Amino acid sequence: MNKRKSSNLTALAFSGFVALVAIAQAQSVTNAVTPDFSLVGFATLDGGTTGGAGGPTNTVTTAAAFTAAVGAPGAATILVAGKIELVGDAVRIKSDKTILGVGTNAGVVGTLSIVDAGNIILRNLQLATPPGVSGRDALNTSRAHHLWVDHCDFGECTDGQFDITHGSDFITVSWCRFSYTNAANSHRLSMLIGNSDRYAAEDTGKLRVTLHHNWLDTLVRERMPRVRFGQVHIFNTYYAAPGNNYCIGLGRDSQVRLESSSFDAAKRPWRDSTDAKVAGATPGRIAWNADNVFAATEVPDWAPNAELFQPPYPYRPDAGVTVKELVTKHAGAGRGPFAPK
Repeated sequence: MNKRKSSNLTALAFSGFVALVAIAQAQSVTNAVTPDFSLVGFATLDGGTTGGAGGPTNTVTTAAAFTAAVGAPGAATILVAGKIELVGDAVRIKSDKTILGVGTNAGVVGTLSIVDAGNIILRNLQLATPPGVSGRDALNTSRAHHLWVDHCDFGECTDGQFDITHGSDFITVSWCRFSYTNAANSHRLSMLIGNSDRYAAEDTGKLRVTLHHNWLDTLVRERMPRVRFGQVHIFNTYYAAPGNNYCIGLGRDSQVRLESSSFDAAKRPWRDSTDAKVAGATPGRIAWNADNVFAATEVPDWAPNAELFQPPYPYRPDAGVTVKELVTKHAGAGRGPFAPK
């Protein structure tokens, strides 16, 4: 081999090495960047969601103190220290509250309800209603508005984990983890948006919900979510619940926009949940982009990729191939901005 050819090959090899180093450095920088955990989605609209901003801050450690604090009028931030076990009926949260878990093991065992109230933030909480505590959801809403639920763990529940019903509106659920531990529980349901085909007058034009960077995890069976009437925007969500029945249920007059999410060995990423017995019921519709990842998952072919609503707020979805790593690292209580330093 002559010197010129050898020199050219050496230069080519060196340039290739430099390129690989540059790619590796770029990937390293990308992986090192902390995600933006600020509020995004429907909860930012129509005045936004500020919770207890401007009000006093109180720390609670007992069920009595918690119940009094969340049920008091006026703006307030309530810091939950440790696990609080509620007694009796669901505890109602009044408007203008931020409820924030302290540390990595804060939460509420029992049902939280938001009824005819708004401007509420729940973050960094472990929520559950195991058998013997409550026969209801961990969190439910009726005619609620402007709610942000972020970095919460939804665990074992006797009923579903989170129900959004009766015309609730302007809601964002972000960076949350949904899972079950008891395989014998036949009611392993995650999220219901719109609870009956009978409530068309109440729900039509409402139930606008953003779900992003959530983790549908072990033993969740279905309702991830199950939607009626609402406009639901799902992006960057990780579905990894082996043995599930279905993921997204499209009920009467629902619209679901699915973007840049990841399905891992999931059964039926979406299905038609419209009740055929309801006269005049319009089947739900779904739109999905090409950036969704379907690993060991069959894409349903019964529904066309529909023209739906465009999200009326700014957002920047992460690439679908990064969702598994991002979500499993940062979603849930005690993670993301609440992770130990």
